[in-house]
Parts: sequence; C-alpha cells; structure tokens
Amino acid sequence: MNKPILMAMVALVILMGTAFALPTVQIANAQYGGATTSGGGGLSVGGGIEQQLKLAREKVSNAAQAGAYGSGTPMLGTTINSTLLLIIIITVIFGGVAGMFFVRARTPRKEATT
Repeated sequence: MNKPILMAMVALVILMGTAFALPTVQIANAQYGGATTSGGGGLSVGGGIEQQLKLAREKVSNAAQAGAYGSGTPMLGTTINSTLLLIIIITVIFGGVAGMFFVRARTPRKEATT
C-alpha cells in the first residue's frame, strides 16, 4: 500500500476513535464533578451523602416506573465496555458487507449461456 495513503488511513482511524471515546469519558467524569461557579452566591450542587443517596433512590424509582420508555440514559455513554462492544459489532457488520462487495468485485463474471 502507498505510504501516504496508509498514514491518512491511520490518522482517520485515530480521529474516529477519538470521536467515540471523548464523549464517553466526559460523561463518565461529569457525574463525579459538582456544578459550581466561582465567586460568592454561585450555583452549588452536591450536598451531603444522605442527599445524594436520596436522589439516587429517586432516580432508580423513576426509571423503574418509566417501563418501556427507559431511563433516558444515552446509548453510547453507559459504560466503556458496552460502548466498545457496540463499536466492535458495528465494525464487524460493516466490514463484512464491505468485504463481500470487495470479493464480488474481484470475481470474474460468468458468460451467459444461450
């Protein structure tokens, strides 16, 4: 393979991987940081452990009551393992389809018999 094409493909793969990885990492880190503003009288979210446990129990009960509507959790932001599994499955599916088209394009055509 041509070296510039190979380098462009490697760069593309790295950029696509970053596009999937960064939102997942940001979602995972956002749940541990409190929303605060600098200065006096700013917004402060957090409270004690009891308040956080109470809010967590309310979230679980709301998700259980929602039933078929789900809890509103984003598909690509659940866990790194499920996101990675989803990306692998999609890659296998699209890679298989692309491989099939590649093989079909390389096979010689049979002449029509009359």
